[in-house]
Amino acid sequence: MSMTLILLNDTLRLHDNPLLCIADGSNTKAAVMVLNRHAFFGQQYGIKRANLQRLQQQLSVIHSLNHALAARNIGLITLFGDTAQCLLKLAQQLGTTRLYCAEPVATYEYAAIARLSQQLSVTTFDCNSLLAAASHPGLESLPDSFTAFRKKYEPSLQVTPPFDSAIPDEAWLTPAQAEHYSADFTQLHQQYLPQPLHFSASEDAALTHLKHYIWQQRHILHYKDTRNQLIGKHYASFCSPALAVGSLSVRWLWHEIERFEQQIMANDSTYWLKFELLWREFFRWQCRKHGASWFSKGGIQDVIDFTAPVLNTDQQQHFRNWCSANTGNAFIDANMKLLNQTGLMSNRGRQNVASYLVHDLGIDWRLGAAYFEQRLLDYDCASNWGNWAYIAGTGNSQARQFNVQKQTQLYDPDGSFVRAMADTQPLSETGYDSTGLV
Repeated sequence: MSMTLILLNDTLRLHDNPLLCIADGSNTKAAVMVLNRHAFFGQQYGIKRANLQRLQQQLSVIHSLNHALAARNIGLITLFGDTAQCLLKLAQQLGTTRLYCAEPVATYEYAAIARLSQQLSVTTFDCNSLLAAASHPGLESLPDSFTAFRKKYEPSLQVTPPFDSAIPDEAWLTPAQAEHYSADFTQLHQQYLPQPLHFSASEDAALTHLKHYIWQQRHILHYKDTRNQLIGKHYASFCSPALAVGSLSVRWLWHEIERFEQQIMANDSTYWLKFELLWREFFRWQCRKHGASWFSKGGIQDVIDFTAPVLNTDQQQHFRNWCSANTGNAFIDANMKLLNQTGLMSNRGRQNVASYLVHDLGIDWRLGAAYFEQRLLDYDCASNWGNWAYIAGTGNSQARQFNVQKQTQLYDPDGSFVRAMADTQPLSETGYDSTGLV
């Protein structure tokens, strides 16, 4: 029996998933997902890369995909460990030399692909970009400013239509067969069994939410007017967690917006949601272009310097206070409480707490980016590190410093947001000194 591996790490969905539609002759296909150990249990600068909430969200999304595939008698081999090492071992066990996967974005993902390519025939598809196929930009000529990027690609942008959700009737490894290879992951799942989540990023939940947000309640029509709010249910699209884990297709979302514009109404708000998706796209291609430079102290603006951030005693305390929402600045602390308790924060809040850490406290921007990586349920490598560098002035712009007092007056003039968060329980751990998942 000839076998082909289909890696679903970045496409944890059935809809618009070209990897599930690959015709591979008479080969049996094995659907695979690897939870990278270092990405969820590793550290950077002494900060855990993921907290328990983010791990449980990932486990929940994988669990949902597993059930959706099983309903079609397709097994999902779920592995836990180093991505390349796990896949090479599995390939040896199954006697295969062929792998299909999504085009990576982050450098550690490219490193895994490069390692796999030494022993396997690897084919990648760009499953999560707006600019793909004919509009695929060349990295050398890719503009380093968003305005130039948008002006170059937006006028002629024709996003590829989503793939048909029907999975071709070909031979797949069955759920019973897949279970044989998933022992390590099964043990991990049982150890950190996800509790009912306040916010689900599974495919079903994401598509249901999208239908509600765009079509049923038409909240998209006020997106531009409400996107700078700090708290609430419908002020933003809240599609980012599902986009980040790959359970929602960005092409699907784009075409839903355009379909709404054609059938119901187009206004500044419907355009602005697409505008924000272009920002996401910009950072993805910037991450591909500049690679590991995004993790350098000076980002893409200076010589490469990967030495770890160094803080004096006062700065260490300031950073701990920032993480634990105890800076003494009510507006900053309210936003950090929201992050710590929910795993989410408004766009306005993110810009302010980032500016405060970098420009008011004088702390290395990479520490803030690393803490956001640990906490954000919509953590996306390109958007997170690109936006932090943007604020710090080490990325695609000059430094952006916010006047927190003025921002408070503009976006929380009656103090309702600060009061609402003041009534919540403070967080006891910051994740900075912890030795385990927090």
